[in-house]
Amino acid sequence: MSFTIKDPTILDELGPERIVLLRDPNVGMTGIFVIDNTAIGWPAGGIRMAPDITIEEIARLARAMTYKFASYRLKVGGAKAGIMADPRSKNKDLLIASFAEAIKTYIIEDRYICGPDMGTYDRDIERIFSIIGKPGLAPKPLGMKRNGFPVEELFTGYGVCYCIEAVFNHLKNRGVFEQDYKPKIILEGFGKVGVGIAMGLQEIGFKLTGVSTINGAIFNEDGLDLAKLLELKLQYGDDLINQYEAKNLIKIEKEKLFELSSEYSTDFIIPGARQDVINSKNIDKIDAKAIVPASNIPYEAGITKTLKEKGIIDFPDFVANAGEILAIGINKVAKHPDEIFDYVKSQIDEKAMEIVKGALEKDLSAYHYAIEDALSYVKKYLNRRSKRIEKLNKKYQ
Repeated sequence: MSFTIKDPTILDELGPERIVLLRDPNVGMTGIFVIDNTAIGWPAGGIRMAPDITIEEIARLARAMTYKFASYRLKVGGAKAGIMADPRSKNKDLLIASFAEAIKTYIIEDRYICGPDMGTYDRDIERIFSIIGKPGLAPKPLGMKRNGFPVEELFTGYGVCYCIEAVFNHLKNRGVFEQDYKPKIILEGFGKVGVGIAMGLQEIGFKLTGVSTINGAIFNEDGLDLAKLLELKLQYGDDLINQYEAKNLIKIEKEKLFELSSEYSTDFIIPGARQDVINSKNIDKIDAKAIVPASNIPYEAGITKTLKEKGIIDFPDFVANAGEILAIGINKVAKHPDEIFDYVKSQIDEKAMEIVKGALEKDLSAYHYAIEDALSYVKKYLNRRSKRIEKLNKKYQ
């Protein structure tokens, strides 16, 4: 595959500052590393593994990380890395080892803070830090559980639920929903984030009507049994789709799940897989009050304009799925998991309400309002950097 920049719009005044191609032909490892912006602080972002990653995808993901940290006023820069391979490959460990050697310098010198992303897990990140001789840098399990699951696996999913609840309350206050109404939700993906979302929805009493995995999708207008879904997930993994049975259950291709929103009453859609899943091909068949993403970069370029025209709230992914990075800020002092979840909820509630209200006041889409807000924060630090460079230039003329 040719690693050229096909979309020059990924290059702008913010970044990326660095795009690196990492290769080890001897073992067949090809990777991409992008630092989007470090004006605010050291770069951080996950390592993705998929056979069809591109420079554009990794660069856009790195930018989403910049927006995410800036949205919550965290002094961290955006970055992302990717390994071009099937995460189910029997050579995964070898590829991870090769990638670790290739990215070693950037972790040590650029202070790149990495974590798991789609296709990689905590074990893979631990191996990377061990191979580069820095095992102490690997994230440590918190040793806390919620309903039997490690809490660090749930923060992102619960954060998405808190965001949905905030948007729902905003719409209810505007008279869109009756006071005792329980919203209907479609969820794409049922990995660890999806599990966290299901648990969160169960706690707040919202109704999940559709869910998908790589094996397909199921839908029931009457609502899916969340306890049964979680039980089947533990037993069958992604094949829970084929094991779940209920009256009036619809089984469909996973690519068609969002389109059911135009046939059945749907209030919220949660994208939870790859990029650009809300696009020009399916937008005519999407009907909901809001889209609240669990995954990064779910909106195809230009599609948010159409969503606004349709009256669908295009909530920003980089705000909705920030639960994990928010939890990092308090987990070292928290003595009980509820303290962490309460902190994440307070931060997301506040930001979500700021965005939906601000967007309404300025007649902007939620997504573009959030980008403007994040940019205003980043540009303060970019201006400081520019002044510092100008001083250096004058000093050594």
